[in-house]
Amino acid sequence: MRPYGYLAALALVGFGLAGFYFLTPPAPASAPEVLPEYFAERTSDCDVDLLNLSKSDAGPFKRVLPVGANQPDERLRRNVWEQGRYLVRGRFTGKVREFQECASFPEFEVLDFKPWGPVQRCASPGALDADLLTYTGDLPEDRYAPEDFLDGPWPPLIDDGSCRPAAACALDKRRADSQGSIENVIDGEELPSLDGRFCHPVTCEPGEKQVNGCSGVIWCCRLQPPDEPPHP
Repeated sequence: MRPYGYLAALALVGFGLAGFYFLTPPAPASAPEVLPEYFAERTSDCDVDLLNLSKSDAGPFKRVLPVGANQPDERLRRNVWEQGRYLVRGRFTGKVREFQECASFPEFEVLDFKPWGPVQRCASPGALDADLLTYTGDLPEDRYAPEDFLDGPWPPLIDDGSCRPAAACALDKRRADSQGSIENVIDGEELPSLDGRFCHPVTCEPGEKQVNGCSGVIWCCRLQPPDEPPHP
């Protein structure tokens, strides 16, 4: 074969390969996994913290065992996650955990979460748990604040001895049928009814803060001066 014939043959092969490339583009890189979003409520059973999970905000809900480092009760302060309703993304691990012959729950790995509805925070005048004596009422309700997280700044502390009951509302203001469930007497003093009929506007005295109690009672309390945070 003459040199120019050899070169022409190579050119034809090159054009053929180029045409094949453009007619058959490379396969696209695999798209990242899109995980569904679930409506979730905090609940418990068998002395275990669980999530009630549903694809719809109207249910039906299924109790699952949250796992992973990003589950709400591993990230949020107790007085936030105990009242929590969430939109969560994650996946079922395929495992089922059984607890002391009480019940079994499928594992659900929570990868991220955000509030479902307004963030509800509470405090507990009279509580022995220092975490429940933190006041978090002056924070936005449409999102979590840094003070809501365990690794965030400490919210102000309630001056427990200054608290006085001012009103009572349903325990969860997102639900009209929510009721308080703790005892109605603290230190021998009867508290306002917890049936939701006394949700009148509360006006605290100068220097006091309105504190939403975890029991549904609304208190007026003074805050402790900023100091070192309590030890857990």
